[in-house]
Amino acid sequence: MLIPVLAAVASIAVGLFVYLSRERLGVSGLALAGLRATGLTALAVLILNPSRVVPLPAAAPTVLLDGSLSMMSAGSHWRAALDTARAIAGRKGTILQFGAGTAPFDTLARGFGKSEMRGALAAVVEPGSPVTVVTDGEISDAAAIPRSLLARVSVVTLPRDTFPNLALEDVSFASAARERDSVRFELTILAQGPVDPAGARIEILEGSRRLLTRRLGLPAQPGRFKREIWLPPESLHEGDHVLSFALRAPGDSEPGDDVRMRVVHVTSQPGIVVVVDPAGWEGRFLVSELRRMARSPVQGFAKVQPDRWIDLETQAQVPENKVRDIARSAGLVVVRGSESDIVPGSRAATWLWPAGSDRRVELFEGDWYLTPKLGSSPLAGRLARIAWDSLPPLTGVVPLVPGTVEWVALTAREGRRGAERPVLLGSDTAGVRRLVTAASGLWRWSFRGGSTREAYRALLAAGVNWLMRTDEAGLGERKLLVSNTVPFGAPVVLRWSGSSAPDSITLRITGPDSSFSITRTLGPRGEARVLLPPGGYRWRNPETDETGLVAVESYSPEYTLQPATLRAGRGNTLAPTSETNARQTWWWFVIVAGAFVGEWFLRQRKGLP
Repeated sequence: MLIPVLAAVASIAVGLFVYLSRERLGVSGLALAGLRATGLTALAVLILNPSRVVPLPAAAPTVLLDGSLSMMSAGSHWRAALDTARAIAGRKGTILQFGAGTAPFDTLARGFGKSEMRGALAAVVEPGSPVTVVTDGEISDAAAIPRSLLARVSVVTLPRDTFPNLALEDVSFASAARERDSVRFELTILAQGPVDPAGARIEILEGSRRLLTRRLGLPAQPGRFKREIWLPPESLHEGDHVLSFALRAPGDSEPGDDVRMRVVHVTSQPGIVVVVDPAGWEGRFLVSELRRMARSPVQGFAKVQPDRWIDLETQAQVPENKVRDIARSAGLVVVRGSESDIVPGSRAATWLWPAGSDRRVELFEGDWYLTPKLGSSPLAGRLARIAWDSLPPLTGVVPLVPGTVEWVALTAREGRRGAERPVLLGSDTAGVRRLVTAASGLWRWSFRGGSTREAYRALLAAGVNWLMRTDEAGLGERKLLVSNTVPFGAPVVLRWSGSSAPDSITLRITGPDSSFSITRTLGPRGEARVLLPPGGYRWRNPETDETGLVAVESYSPEYTLQPATLRAGRGNTLAPTSETNARQTWWWFVIVAGAFVGEWFLRQRKGLP
């Protein structure tokens, strides 16, 4: 504001100087001096073009209404939330639903998943636009919402009432089971509110066929409990099965969190047992990857103390004689570390990884780079597909001398120089196949992910399939990986794991009532997502001819009463403003023109040039 004032003072001084000093008009020249000063001042304002902020009329309110499943479950207040949203919006406001998979707003809620709010807030919050959130307070991504964004919205919460509820939170089991063996399932059950769990029972069904009914014997107090149940032998034949686990309890107010679905693969082939002695990263990654890939049951046991073994899946302590019995009955035994008395006496195929932390085994540490021995082993064809030159080095090699009946599939050289040392050796003696991996550090390939992890998986697949003599018993090298169980509202994830990922994936899906095809474009990570309604589906990929099962549950964690993560409060909505400048105001131009025209007219009247 200082510069325009100085310009006005200067303009007045110029006008007075011209007409009082130069023209010597006296008092009669004051009018001309005033017109000259006004014109010059307005012209200076237009040249300098100062700006100012002006308030704008308040925008119509926007109401974000929580449209997730929790708003329609037991104890919720959906009708009150809808009336509250309408009252806040009024006639000119807008009501929008938010939540994963919600449909556009109408008078009926169509909740389809989690109460995710961050994306909706980022889309509607802007200066001068009052935003109000109407929710039950159970926002799943509240911790990820910036505080600066939350501070600009008002929140109205209608918390759910406490209600008696038993929820089946999880069902865990081994990825595969052997035919004619008992199948173990671990249930995680959450008890909330004043419910009497004395009559609670679990039912396992395959379609309409009931496989098992068992009382759970839960305590009377609320809490989270684990129960172990076993499906009797010969309950399931060979193949894939979609099982439903239904929790039944008198007085349970919310049925939406009582039924879980799982896809169980049953095989007639012998299982795989991984023995880790002592426990270490290599053994843990071996078990983890084998479980993800194998079509056969995989069990892993680790020796954590001189007299203590644990199950790597459940972390439960296991007697050594049980580990020995399971290993001797397996179709393949993978031993990481010391070859203790767990394995001798077994006629199963064996894969030894002696380079553990056992000090009795000599280890040459360094950067060891692998090279395949093409044409000299049964694994040469599979190993030739791996880009060995792009893989990171291993951390150590155990010095081994191949026997007369052993072949070498991989060798290593330290720093890509020096003599080659055998790293992967194999033999087939009297019908018993055996592999030895004389290196350490392979687990880092899996840990790094990407192409190095795929190389690690390819190496495992090549070894296991040769040891077990058939691809069906070993590891399927699937190009398309599809999540086999998802809760209601969560997408089915399609992931391309092979090389040369296509631009899109087509699936032929057969559901309970219809068959249809879908095509999805793969994202940068080789993934695509598909939303399906609850039910069991069989899918087939025409390009790779791969098939599988996927179960979409009616269960959602939204049905279970969750702690409130969003509190009621009033937001700091900034008043809407706009910036304007002098050249955007038309009357400044009128003042300039009027002042100079008036001055010219008076000069003509006085006979001045």
